[in-house]
Amino acid sequence: MLVTKHAAELCALLVNDLFGELPSVGSFSTHFGFCGVVLIAGLTFLRFSQQRILVALFTKGRCTLSQLVQHVSLGPRHLRNGLGVLIQQNLLYHYTDPDTGGTSYEANSDACYNVVRSGKILEVINSQYGTAERDLVQTLMQLGYARVADLTHAFTSRAPKTNGHTNGSHESSSGLIESKNHLNSALSRLIQAEILETVRPDSFRNPAEVYREIEADVTKTAPGEKASKNKIEQHMQIVERFKIFRDQSKALKRQLDQTSGPSTKRRRLQNGSSHSDPFDDDVELNCLVELRNQRLADFAADMLGETTGHVYRSLLDLLTAKVSRCRADPLVGEENKGPQPSVTTLQIYENLSDEVKVLGGIGKAPKDKIDFDSAEKIRSGPYSYDSDSDEEDEPEVKAAPVPRGRLARAAAAAAAAAAASAKESEDEGSEDDIDVQGGHTHTNGDRSTKVKFEDGAIAKDSRLDQMRQHLLLLAESKHRFVRHCGTQGRGQWTVDFELLMDRLRESELDAYIEQSFGRHGLRLTRILREKGKLDEKMLPSAALMKKGDVQGKMLAMQMAGLVDVQEVPKDNSRLANRTLFFWFFDGERVQSQLLDDVYKGMLRCLQTLDVERHKERNILTFVERKDVKGKEEEVMTAEHYNKYNRHLEGQQKLLGQVMRLDDMVAVFRDY
Repeated sequence: MLVTKHAAELCALLVNDLFGELPSVGSFSTHFGFCGVVLIAGLTFLRFSQQRILVALFTKGRCTLSQLVQHVSLGPRHLRNGLGVLIQQNLLYHYTDPDTGGTSYEANSDACYNVVRSGKILEVINSQYGTAERDLVQTLMQLGYARVADLTHAFTSRAPKTNGHTNGSHESSSGLIESKNHLNSALSRLIQAEILETVRPDSFRNPAEVYREIEADVTKTAPGEKASKNKIEQHMQIVERFKIFRDQSKALKRQLDQTSGPSTKRRRLQNGSSHSDPFDDDVELNCLVELRNQRLADFAADMLGETTGHVYRSLLDLLTAKVSRCRADPLVGEENKGPQPSVTTLQIYENLSDEVKVLGGIGKAPKDKIDFDSAEKIRSGPYSYDSDSDEEDEPEVKAAPVPRGRLARAAAAAAAAAAASAKESEDEGSEDDIDVQGGHTHTNGDRSTKVKFEDGAIAKDSRLDQMRQHLLLLAESKHRFVRHCGTQGRGQWTVDFELLMDRLRESELDAYIEQSFGRHGLRLTRILREKGKLDEKMLPSAALMKKGDVQGKMLAMQMAGLVDVQEVPKDNSRLANRTLFFWFFDGERVQSQLLDDVYKGMLRCLQTLDVERHKERNILTFVERKDVKGKEEEVMTAEHYNKYNRHLEGQQKLLGQVMRLDDMVAVFRDY
């Protein structure tokens, strides 16, 4: 995560808001038996000391304890307590040098920002794994990390008891964890899904720092020794050693994957320790994949319909079942060098819910009007779509006779289907001409519609064929949601995520430009995106706009940082009439700038929310009383109750805007 000024302020404010809502981190420590970190129970200290420490670390970078004392103006005792709370919540990186014994601290920007996604993560866990897993992850989110023995004691203490002893095999009717076996099974599922991982001393080190340390160790040379010229071999050694470091926390996952039986899992879990770091890349990976699947399914539903979105979500769930990250690790690059995963139509059909009505949501055209060769075309690679336009430009040649075999059978089947469809349409037309009373119906015109959404012929088709029509629609979309890549199992399908996410980012960027600069600004930026650098004199004719309007719009977008101009003088005089002005659109720079603007918008929303809470602090304090909760309308006067409701409505709008902005951050940065 690129930490800008607004991003740093946002992260500090999110952490401050989190500790402001928690009653006391010390109470959690007492309940679960933690004694390794001394925590301050005072709410005022929790609200401000952590924020001051994070602001200092974001501003100054990595610091030692003595440096932090100077930057935050806190005593060593208070500073250690604040650092302990942040480390407990996995919001800091820290490392103790074995030679000097000094400890350095560094802010974990990704973990601090991902505090805002805690609700989304819990929702994904609840929908994909169940209530027990959501309860466990929520508890570990509040604690940061915990020993399995402490978790067992905490969860079993709330279970109903018989004759003074806990019933170990008891399963709660509400789905919450109330037994040791239930806890172990939930831990096993989440560890195997890479939602949880085990704690080790290196878990709190910055991965980039570890990579630099490995790189320095591999490339170092002895005195008088020449540096190795085999850079590729050195890079491979660095990558392999870093993978070993990164996969240390997944040793328990590999054991659970290889072994079977509850006894082995329980014995291993009791001897280890587990932690949930939903605010860290190595733990939130599967959650990000699920969030990306939901975002892409919503995108497909907006473009092609709700039913097609459900079919697409089923396909994405199958494709990403074994995918643990949305993007390749920037330190080691792409790891999966094998063939791109794909799923068959039969697998999608088995995974699709029976509640999805695949009959609706798609138009039905006569079969004789469909180009089956184009619709069923197999595309071997993600860039095979570009060859279609080249084939259309080529002159037509005489087609060779169709050989006997699969193509001949397909052509015969298509001809038979077309004949049957024509006969059915004639029968339906003759029946539709007569009404119930025996008279003839009258229509405005005698031309029949080319696309029908409900007809009798479609009802006779199988559910599998109807679902397959949605897949073909996804494949033929301009956004290229899926790619038809094989013929096994009634067709094989895959998703080119990189190209698809590029199109989604372009869609979000176009929406932002259109909202800020209108349709004319969007038209100009699309022309520059397609043509590259373009002469200023060619823009009016290309955009079909007046020269003055083009200059005014381009100047406004240049001031906003969307476009820029390059001056190319024809000679050394550099006169204006002897200079060419080329406008261009830098997509990467615009996306990074837009990302910073989104951070700024989220920061302003949260700051506004803090101001509104401060204005209504008396009412909010009164509502938090135990004798008032749930009885606000009965206890409060009409004036104060209406003011309280208006505050809740405004708070809901601000938080909803923050969530929408977070979706944009995920699209441009994480997915």
